[in-house]
Amino acid sequence: MTLIPDGIATARRLRKLRRWFKRHILKKAWMLEGFGSPFAQEEMLLDKIRCEAYREAIRRTVKTGDVVVDLGAGTGILSFFALQAGARHVYAIEMTGIADAAAELIEANGYRDRITLIRKPSNRTRLPEPCDVLVTETLSTFCFDTENTIEFVADARERFLKPGGRIVPECADTFFLPVSSEAFGLGSLPPRFYDLDYRPFIKRLASEYRRLRASGKPFLALSEPAACYHVDFRKDTQNPGKSFVPFRVTSDGRLDGFLGWFEAQLCEGVTLSNSPFLPLTSWWQLYLPVAEQPQYHAGQTMLLCMDPNIVDGEAEWKYSVQLATPVGTPVPSQK
Repeated sequence: MTLIPDGIATARRLRKLRRWFKRHILKKAWMLEGFGSPFAQEEMLLDKIRCEAYREAIRRTVKTGDVVVDLGAGTGILSFFALQAGARHVYAIEMTGIADAAAELIEANGYRDRITLIRKPSNRTRLPEPCDVLVTETLSTFCFDTENTIEFVADARERFLKPGGRIVPECADTFFLPVSSEAFGLGSLPPRFYDLDYRPFIKRLASEYRRLRASGKPFLALSEPAACYHVDFRKDTQNPGKSFVPFRVTSDGRLDGFLGWFEAQLCEGVTLSNSPFLPLTSWWQLYLPVAEQPQYHAGQTMLLCMDPNIVDGEAEWKYSVQLATPVGTPVPSQK
C-alpha cells in the first residue's frame, strides 16, 4: 500500500527545487531561514523541559577548568550553562543572524573574556586549542531529520575534541506509533466546507508529513510504540537510511498516521524526550499521515517501511505500510 498519492510527486519535486535554489544559487543555508529568528529562539528558551534538562546534564558533565565547544549556540544558553558549571573557556559556534543576539548577551553578562563567538559553520571552523566537552542542541523533531546533526557532530568530534572527550547529548533513540485521531488525523476540515467539496485539499493534507502538537490531544494508539533508529553521537558518522518497523496491533481502529519522536540521553541519568505521552516541548512531534485510512484489528501486524532520504541535511520522508498478518490468522475484510 503506497501512502503518498502519485499526484503529490510534482509538488514534492518543486519543493526540492526551491530548496536547492536557495542553498546553491542564493547561497542561503536552510538554517538561516528559521533558527536565526528571535521568535524561534524565544520558543526554545521558554521550553523549561529542554533548558532544565540541558542545564543539569552540563552541570554533571563539565568539570572545573574544562574547555567547551558549543555547536549551534543560538543565543548562547548552553555556553552560559557551561561557564556556570566551571568551564574555563567556551567556543560558541553560531552561523545564523542570531549570533548578534548572542554577542549582546555575552557582553551583558560579562562573559566576553570567557566565550569566543565564532560566526561561521562548524565544518569551516578551526579552534586554537582542543576541547574537553562538546555540547549541542541541534536535535530536531525526530532527532536527526532537519539539522544534519549527526554529520556536524561527527566532524566536530573528530577535529575539536581531545581523546576521550565528552559529548552532550550522548545518544538518542527514535520511536514511531500508529494512531487514529479526530484531533489531527487528516486535519480539521470536513469533506463539505461552506457547501463546497474540499476532499481534494484534505487528500493533499494527508500526503504531507509535518510537525504537529499531539501532546495533550486525544488519540488512539493502535499498538505499543516501536523503536526505529538508535543514534550514538559518540561514534556515528552518517545519517540513518532505510528501515522497517513492525507493529503488533492491540486496538481496533482506523490508521490515520504515525507519530514520531526521540528520547535522548544527554548524559548518564539525564534524558530528554518529545514523546506525545509527555508534556509538550518546543520540538512537538513528527507526523506521517496515511491518506487511505485503512482499518486494522487487534492481532494483526503492520509493517512501516521508511526512508528518511536526507538531502542537504533535511529529510524528505518516503514511507509505506503493509499488512503482515501471521499465516493462518483470519483477516477481517477492510472497507
